[in-house]
Amino acid sequence: MLRIVAPILRAAGTAHAVATSAKNLNLTKLSSFANFGATQSRCFSVLAPYIHTRNNTISSVQSTLLSEPFTKRILPAALQPLQTPVRTVTKFSLKKGKRKTVKAVVERFFRLHWGGWIRVRAGRHKRLWKKSPALRRRLRQHVFVNATQATLLDKMVTQFWRREKHYIDDPYAPYHTREEFVFTRKKPALE
Repeated sequence: MLRIVAPILRAAGTAHAVATSAKNLNLTKLSSFANFGATQSRCFSVLAPYIHTRNNTISSVQSTLLSEPFTKRILPAALQPLQTPVRTVTKFSLKKGKRKTVKAVVERFFRLHWGGWIRVRAGRHKRLWKKSPALRRRLRQHVFVNATQATLLDKMVTQFWRREKHYIDDPYAPYHTREEFVFTRKKPALE
């Protein structure tokens, strides 16, 4: 029982309570335990038979613990796990040992033949009633990602998605060539 309660009490800042047995917990330690936001209700039900308080006022502490649902309670900043969203590349698949494409890249971005990646603007369908016509026009346009992001996106997709693809009535056909730039020019420069 003490093994279950010890990490919670240690996280709550009452490390000295770990040394005492669960039967000797008093109301002051329980109130600091109740103030700790990440306490789960099932932990309290485990502790309840072992806690002896004055006048049996356990119900008031229990009501403070169980007043808000667990999902609404906020962990202290020190205990919150650092969860950065990542979309890692599978370098070796389990079946064939080949690289895999990150599907989120293919769904959100489009690669032009000369190597540039384009995307749509975020929030282009949201609250259009409050946006000006000029802003609505800008939101309908696609934008380029920068060079660092384009390099990263190239690494996140396989060779299949980096190859040129030709579609019937492609709306991006005029943008697949970039004759004004020396490294992407296909035709010889006129002098």
